[in-house]
Amino acid sequence: MIRFAALLLLAPIAAQAQLQLAIVNGSQKAPVSSGQTVSIGAFAPGTTNNFVIQATNNTTAPVPIPADSPSLSGAGFSITSVSPPTPVTIAPGSSLNTFVQFSATAPAAYSASFSLGSNSIVLVATVQAAAALTSSSPCTGPGNGTTITFGNIPFSQTVTCTLTLLSQSAQPLTISSVSVSGQGFLLAQPVSTPVNLAPGGASQLQVSFSPNAAQIYSGALTIGYPALSQTYTLNGTAYDPPLPTPILEFDTANPQSGQQITLTMALPVPSAIPASGSVNMAFTPNPETPAAATADVGFANGAKSVNFTIQPGSTQAMLNGQTGAVFSTGTTAGTITFTVSTAAQLTGDPTTSITLAPIPISIDNAAATAIAGDLNIQIWGFDNTYSAGPMSFTFYDAAGNSIGSAPVSANFTSNFANYFSTSTDGGSFEILVTFPITGNAAEVGSVNVQMTNSIATTNITGLAFLNDTGTCVLVNNVLTCPPAPSQ
Repeated sequence: MIRFAALLLLAPIAAQAQLQLAIVNGSQKAPVSSGQTVSIGAFAPGTTNNFVIQATNNTTAPVPIPADSPSLSGAGFSITSVSPPTPVTIAPGSSLNTFVQFSATAPAAYSASFSLGSNSIVLVATVQAAAALTSSSPCTGPGNGTTITFGNIPFSQTVTCTLTLLSQSAQPLTISSVSVSGQGFLLAQPVSTPVNLAPGGASQLQVSFSPNAAQIYSGALTIGYPALSQTYTLNGTAYDPPLPTPILEFDTANPQSGQQITLTMALPVPSAIPASGSVNMAFTPNPETPAAATADVGFANGAKSVNFTIQPGSTQAMLNGQTGAVFSTGTTAGTITFTVSTAAQLTGDPTTSITLAPIPISIDNAAATAIAGDLNIQIWGFDNTYSAGPMSFTFYDAAGNSIGSAPVSANFTSNFANYFSTSTDGGSFEILVTFPITGNAAEVGSVNVQMTNSIATTNITGLAFLNDTGTCVLVNNVLTCPPAPSQ
């Protein structure tokens, strides 16, 4: 019975001998044998190194692992976790991972014994004197870690940080190499090596971060010594730089209603990025404008916006593919406000406004025609105040003598108000005034017309009558006569 029990006790031990150990450090995996001494490497004081001891069951039978296993004893080494936690049974082909950390501050040789059942190995590491690294603004770190951060900058800019290597050793230190790797990072000036540091001595180097696109960057700074190397992680982030505040300009210094104005957009300095968006217009009529009035302000086809593009290195914005965009100021007094919409960040607000002040009635064209029994006066124009009404007419014969003792006055305020309330053409109008007469209409040579709104009176002087040749046509209050109506 005693012999039988002994055989049962030996079975797990024999099975554990079939566990294959390996050291996993990052992406590297190295098998090790029980009883082997394994060097983890040489490190600078305060450096932390994490690795895994992996035990794989290469047998065809399960391997039980008790709660008190694995074990590790020795200065500088410690087990941080075991996966899966023990006690556990390792199935054939499965593994037990022991996570180990080495960290020490004093230069010395370190060793520890690792045991897992009947398997054991000796771990050794060396801590050697190395310079301490500090950074200056705008960089931060590494502090007690190994990361230097360059911050968040526009991708078109460069930030350079000064790093200081300080010897805290009682013995001279020799730096055999200094290198920087990673996109966007580089040594601002080459470092002449070897660099010999006396006890308490220091040496500086400069590292630049020059991103060429908006993204997250990572690199490495490696300080090499004769028997070890220190690697620091370099981090930086780049974003699209802001677009300089666009300048909106117009080809006239005196904008008024009834004009066609060209808008241009430019940057004060060349753009570092491609940008696109739109220039938008919004019209606010003057308070006295009738609520039913419609504003006829806009770009081509009445559009209230125009697209723009800007190429890197350029100051000129292209508006719908052209250097300028023409817009109509319409026929209503008020304010046109231009804004810029873009996904790019702007350094300032480019909003610009132009004021269309109330003005006297503007006359585009006029015609006077004498037809048997009628004098017809036709006027085309606009009133951006929507207040037109009072009119007066002074008639003259062919010799220039006034006809009648006083001008003929009429007030069409209600007529204009009714017209503007249903018109879709803003303040534009076309008016036909007919005077029935007796006698020979051909004796009337010309007429002076006055039209008044809330701002002033507009005069049409010496409007000559065209005699009826039988070809004038009056249709829907529109008089058409050859030659074309002229003032």
